[in-house]
Amino acid sequence: MAISYNDMPQALELIIAKLDELGEKVESLTIPPSEKGQQWLNVEELSKYLPSHPAEQTIYGWTSARKIPFHKKGKSLMFLKSEIDEWLHSSIGYKSQNVLQKEAEQFVSIKRPRRR
Repeated sequence: MAISYNDMPQALELIIAKLDELGEKVESLTIPPSEKGQQWLNVEELSKYLPSHPAEQTIYGWTSARKIPFHKKGKSLMFLKSEIDEWLHSSIGYKSQNVLQKEAEQFVSIKRPRRR
């Protein structure tokens, strides 16, 4: 395909448009996972993210007691932001007196030894 001198501006415009399009596609492929909805936090980042800003040692205690969702990669603890958000929403709020009463009755009935 031969391009004449007069066709050069249109050809360059087409090349630039295609390069821009290609650049956008490459950028969409190289966006880090954290920007695609999966944001991971380490213990320090989680401490800063949580509203109460707990000490890192407190977070380690929560993971030992399995009170908070976490993942372990080697020796490192990692937290998925979406799981932490869900955990925060499910743990916020107070239980009504009726709910507490029912839970207490269930607990006592399970723990109470049966009479023979």
